[in-house]
Amino acid sequence: MIKYTIIGIFVCLSLLSKAQQIWPLNIIEITGNEITKASVIQRELLVYSDSIYDFESVEFQQLLRQSEQRITNLNLFNSVTIEGYIDSTQFYEVCIVLHIHVIEKWYHWPIPFLEFSDRNFNVWGNLSFDPARTNYGLYLFNYNLWGKNHTLKTKLKTGYNKKLGIEYRIPFLSSSTGWGIKASFDYSSQNEVWHTTTNDSLQFYKNGQTNLIKNTTAYIALSKRVSPFARIFFTPHFRNDQLNAALPSSDFLVHNESYQNTYGFQFAIEQDKRNNIFFPTQGSFSRASLTGLVWENIRADYNARLTVKTQKFTQHTPVLYSALSFYSQVNTNKNPPYSQRKILGYDEIIRGFEHYVVDGTAGWKANAAIRFHGVNKHIKLPFVPFKNYQTLPVNIYWELYTDAGYVQYANPDPSNRLVNRFLYAGGIGLNTLFYNDRMVRFEYSLNSLQEHGFFVHFNKAI
Repeated sequence: MIKYTIIGIFVCLSLLSKAQQIWPLNIIEITGNEITKASVIQRELLVYSDSIYDFESVEFQQLLRQSEQRITNLNLFNSVTIEGYIDSTQFYEVCIVLHIHVIEKWYHWPIPFLEFSDRNFNVWGNLSFDPARTNYGLYLFNYNLWGKNHTLKTKLKTGYNKKLGIEYRIPFLSSSTGWGIKASFDYSSQNEVWHTTTNDSLQFYKNGQTNLIKNTTAYIALSKRVSPFARIFFTPHFRNDQLNAALPSSDFLVHNESYQNTYGFQFAIEQDKRNNIFFPTQGSFSRASLTGLVWENIRADYNARLTVKTQKFTQHTPVLYSALSFYSQVNTNKNPPYSQRKILGYDEIIRGFEHYVVDGTAGWKANAAIRFHGVNKHIKLPFVPFKNYQTLPVNIYWELYTDAGYVQYANPDPSNRLVNRFLYAGGIGLNTLFYNDRMVRFEYSLNSLQEHGFFVHFNKAI
């Protein structure tokens, strides 16, 4: 009797297991990674060997899609596909098998370049697309060194700006640790200086002399992955600024001096759940950083800077998406030097105000957009000599957007009318994404000054 009871229980459990497709994940196969180490790919997976999963469940399939997106966000591959199946060749060996196939990018890029040096394309257009305001040189990008996703970048730039720089990034010091490190050194100089802001526009100073401003910067960033989606960063950094004595006296540097040493330490925490870091359509991103700064020349001044950015991306239908973003910055020093008052118009902009900058000690910016996915094509390019680039993914999104923001400053120049004032704008845009990481934006905006215009950008707005 006991014998038949045990057999019955075993049969029932087996039938239940088959019905729910609950099996161990025993085999992970990776193909296409001729250079990339398997451990680099496996680190991004949200499913693990020797763990038990319900193969047919929505949760398991979602983990596979998220793992696929995380591997894509490494920016090492032109294509990533993950497929799972049940291996039932032997009853006692029934298990889930995961097959990952990648198409690797080309990792070594000596790139000659010619670029405009102004804040955005339209500002350069305001200056008659002056060829003297362009930079040229050579970027040497070496990605995925040793197959471990190490990156070496070398910058050799001349023209309007001159720069010599080197950067090395190790996302993980070993396969068993969450610690990484990035080190950077830059030397740059300019023959023209963004000297002050009047009428909400940058004012440039030049007198025919060379090297009116020289900067040396260096930092070492330690990072720690504390969960599959979260990292913390510890970044000591140093900067030295030198101004030519010919420049008019101003508060460009602290205490109106011609030189300044900046010592800083930043702590940051970041959570990234975006499906594509270059143009997200689902997921979320948040980052908060606290930076302590010492500005020193004839004496020292101090500042603490808090910055917060949070974003949310939602898919509502197969082709309809929304994007929300909020950014804020607060400084404790209420009278920082001019070079440290950049809030809006630099890295953070309100669309429709591209021609302007707004300086201060505190500010915020909010963006909202509705996007329609109009084109999703894979164009064959058989004439391209590199096999991995013979398929060109092209995605085009129509967009309706609205932006708003505010910057606070206690002692603005009377000609600057945008500071201490609520700003807003809206418009329609076209976002074009190539190879999943190259962006061109065409936008038509109307701002709260009742100004309107057509704008071109080469990075994402949200």
